[in-house]
Amino acid sequence: MTTRQVGEVYSPDHARYDEGARYAYAGGAHELVLFWNSPTPAEVDGFRVQPMEVALFTHGPAAFLLYKIKDVCEWSDVAFNLHLIPEAQRELPNETPGDRARFKMILVDAEDGVIRAKRIVSLDKVMTQAIKHTLHDQAGAAFNRFIYEAAVQDVYGRYADSDALVNIAEVVEPVLG
Repeated sequence: MTTRQVGEVYSPDHARYDEGARYAYAGGAHELVLFWNSPTPAEVDGFRVQPMEVALFTHGPAAFLLYKIKDVCEWSDVAFNLHLIPEAQRELPNETPGDRARFKMILVDAEDGVIRAKRIVSLDKVMTQAIKHTLHDQAGAAFNRFIYEAAVQDVYGRYADSDALVNIAEVVEPVLG
C-alpha cells in the first residue's frame, strides 16, 4: 500500500506500467490502483469526485472486482487472489457485520508512473462482507497459479466484457463518499 502523494512517483522501481488495474487488501484497507495512459484533466477530476459503483464476481480461485466511475470509466474489472500477494504482506480483513470498509483508490499515469489522483471512499456493508469472505475463502484454499490463470481465462472466454460480468455478479453496490 502506497503512502506516496499526488504528484509523486508511485514506485521508484518502475518508470512505466502497462494500462490496467491492481487490487489488494493491505494496511487495513482495500486498495484499487488504476494505471491509465495520460489521464486527461477531466478524467482526473472525475476520478476524485464522481459517483462510483463496485461489484464482485467469483469463479473458483479467481475473484473479480468490478468498478465503474460515472462519466469517467465504464464497467472494468481486475482479477485477484490473496495468494498473489507476497506471503509476508498478506492481510485479511476483519470487519464485523455492519462495518463499512475503507476503499482507497489511486490513479497512476502509466506512461510516467506519477500519481495523478487519490481518493478514499467506503464500501457498503454488504460489499464489505462479500470481499472479506472471498479473501478468507481464498486464504483457506490451496493455491495453484495455473488453475487460477485458467479460471481467469475461462471467465474472459465466457463473458464478452465487464458489463456481462456485472450482470452475473454476486454483489453490485454504489460506494459511499
